[in-house]
Amino acid sequence: MASSRQQTGNGGKFISLEIARFLAALTVALEHISTTIPGLKLGPALLTAPAPAAVMFFFTLSGFVIHNAHARDSGKPARLPRYVWRRFWRIYPLYWLSLIPMLAVLWNGCSRAYLVNILTLAPFTGNIAELNPPAWTLRYELLFYIIFGLALLPYIRRVLLPGWALLLAAAWGKVLLGFGPAASLLPFLPRGVADHLLSLNNVMFFAGLGASWVFARHKPPSYILWPLLGFTLLALAWALRLGGWGNLYPTPAHLPFTAATFGATIYSLAALEHGGHLRLTRRGAALGAMSYPLYLMHAVPGFLLSAWFFFHPAARAYYPAIPTFFLLLAASLALTAASAFLFDAPLQRFARKIL
Repeated sequence: MASSRQQTGNGGKFISLEIARFLAALTVALEHISTTIPGLKLGPALLTAPAPAAVMFFFTLSGFVIHNAHARDSGKPARLPRYVWRRFWRIYPLYWLSLIPMLAVLWNGCSRAYLVNILTLAPFTGNIAELNPPAWTLRYELLFYIIFGLALLPYIRRVLLPGWALLLAAAWGKVLLGFGPAASLLPFLPRGVADHLLSLNNVMFFAGLGASWVFARHKPPSYILWPLLGFTLLALAWALRLGGWGNLYPTPAHLPFTAATFGATIYSLAALEHGGHLRLTRRGAALGAMSYPLYLMHAVPGFLLSAWFFFHPAARAYYPAIPTFFLLLAASLALTAASAFLFDAPLQRFARKIL
């Protein structure tokens, strides 16, 4: 969920990617809200959305953004403190804010070890019941940020990311190429390490890295970029169709194609906007500022409603499904706007002033 900040003519952001981030966050919110409401019978085409596709987009975009923003820091250890500082402020304060209602209700039922896992978002924890359901993806992002940050150091930078890629290839190469099962090294690793370090989700990160690497070196003219964008969107539609129109995560055999199409789509949009061929209003940046808050804060109204139903089961009969859906959506968007512009944005400005 990193911001797509870049030195462009639109206030330092790729507005197209900011809008896409918001739409992806909204997709996740719609899916979670619809599953919160008992008795909601409308089909997925009306009130639910392909959240797995949105999550894959987030992972790919994170790889693109973090490389695009920090590749120039490679080999410069003096830049690492600023990198860590800004990543911390980007992820944790808003995440902790989203946990306040959950912890207020469930604090007495949480062990100390569980609270540590929840509050730190520590990778390598294995499967864990998140208090804020979307937070499982943040553990993958945090691991990626840690490894990419270490890769900024001299000497380490030459081996860490390539070594990680080779481990993924050794573990999953046969599956991704359709030649057989996963490598035997997976069962011998601790569950949390296998779940995070060698997760197939990391293929999406590397697709974003690759897209950013190409973007830094090649920006074709518009008569190439526009057909490329059209082709990648058609390929992306085909990739999503293979996964039930984005409602399912791709099979390992389809994952390389899906990752490549997401990466190529992000590259095409960024290159078009960078070259001034795609002009969007600054309002899209405001939507981008709301994407991470929406991704986290939409869970709060749904949790409070679920807690109300738990303690007052008879109340379910008084909450018609469709009006309740739109009420939760409106509450989520209002809470998102407040947390984005009254809490998160001032914190980000403060963090940038300090370091």
